[in-house]
Amino acid sequence: MYPTTSVKVDEDSSFWMMYELSRRGHQICHFESKDLFWDSGKTLARVSTSRFDPVHGFVKTSARSEPVELEKMDVIFIRKEPPFENEYLYTLQLLALLKDKVFILNDPMGIAACNEKLFILEFDKWIPESFVSGKPKDIQKFIVSQKTNVVLKPLNNKGGAGIVVTHGKDRNLPSLLDLMTGGGLYKVMAQRYVPHDQTGDKRILILNGEFLGCFSRVPSKADFRANLSVGGSMRKASLSSRDKKILQALKPALLRHGLYFVGIDVISGYLSEINVTSPSGIPEIRELSGENLEKKVADFIERR
Repeated sequence: MYPTTSVKVDEDSSFWMMYELSRRGHQICHFESKDLFWDSGKTLARVSTSRFDPVHGFVKTSARSEPVELEKMDVIFIRKEPPFENEYLYTLQLLALLKDKVFILNDPMGIAACNEKLFILEFDKWIPESFVSGKPKDIQKFIVSQKTNVVLKPLNNKGGAGIVVTHGKDRNLPSLLDLMTGGGLYKVMAQRYVPHDQTGDKRILILNGEFLGCFSRVPSKADFRANLSVGGSMRKASLSSRDKKILQALKPALLRHGLYFVGIDVISGYLSEINVTSPSGIPEIRELSGENLEKKVADFIERR
């Protein structure tokens, strides 16, 4: 997991899934990447027993001094948030050694293979016009060709971090592209901007390939991004016929990669991201509609 010290119960899906499993009598523990290691043929971690207060969040506990053999766990749920960097990859590779011994969701190699920005390129029928490169001049050529606003996205972050909107006549564009690519060292995604001030950015949660729940995030007047972490507001939503077709198109690939709990972002009918690391939405959907989706997740984990 990510550090639990700053978790807010009204925003954190991990808390509610863990709380529901604990409420059913299961023993729940958590650990961070720094607590994971390998020794003498075993993948181990110094875990903390998870304790929950449904009002205040995680109750602070001490990590065990003696490491736990993770192959003795029933289930491992990966909920580490981006940024996705080398340490993240090494963690996934260590956890992948347990795949034949423990049910892991999401599959660590599925997470590694399916970058949250790039994975949408497998489904180009459903996405806005997109371009991925680390060469500023090539990216600029694509942006100019769109003749409308374009969004630039770093490939390894979350929550709208580092995402900007620009256009072909922006005099800051060469400098911006140099900055985002590190002078040509790093790839970024350029994508035709899809207006969503009215319709919002729809988060759709998927469990084992099937629709679980959804809601929309609407940007504030101060920011084009709709993420709640940057001031967006939320409202009820339902699936459109196009949304259902997108889910149908995604299902085989999600299951093939062992991506059981996923959150996709759909803007005005266009697939913009596939969140496979730590998708959020459970407490937001409960607040809007009263649905306790964490119960369905717990049911799925128990069945598996």
